[in-house]
Amino acid sequence: MKKILFIYLIATFYAFGQKGERSTLIIPPKQVVQIDYPLYQGFNVKIWNESKFVLGVSAREKVTDSVCKSFGLEKGKNELLEVNKGMYLQFENRFLAPLKVSYTLRKGSTGNKKTTESITPQRAFYLENNTAQTLPLRIPGVMNPNLTPFSRSGVNLTNGQKVYLDLNGKRLLILTVTDSIPHGARIDLAFLINQALNQANN
Repeated sequence: MKKILFIYLIATFYAFGQKGERSTLIIPPKQVVQIDYPLYQGFNVKIWNESKFVLGVSAREKVTDSVCKSFGLEKGKNELLEVNKGMYLQFENRFLAPLKVSYTLRKGSTGNKKTTESITPQRAFYLENNTAQTLPLRIPGVMNPNLTPFSRSGVNLTNGQKVYLDLNGKRLLILTVTDSIPHGARIDLAFLINQALNQANN
């Protein structure tokens, strides 16, 4: 099913990209839809959430599937997202009801402008929630993901980036990204949280 949706989306992207018209997509419950535009050096897309629930939107690296940009698009809201060269666009429906999203391709992408990335090294790795609880994370300037039970999220963060847990309205620092994190590492959030809580109580 996911493969069929993926092929269909590429076809509609070419169609509406030529006409400049808004396209509409229905995302089935608990489905992730990935959109690639392989002949473009990145692209800009304007997205409208026409559903009653939050739509997960992210731009991800093709090679590692790590998250470069991510946000939750509230119902009735719209957002412009730049998907740079080497990335693809992903929509995520975390609910038991279908979500309706509309989007248009915007000309003037600055995808190749990112060839001179920040000098600060990047670390691509996974944050894993191996607990039975949803963990609300806060990554300032990047995203605020809510990791569902027994799930993981790929991230691509600069050295020095801090990751917090939203604990009863307060931020608990659980990780600072450094060179000691291997690329592709899977980091257990429960371990980080227990470690941070123990340090806070000492």
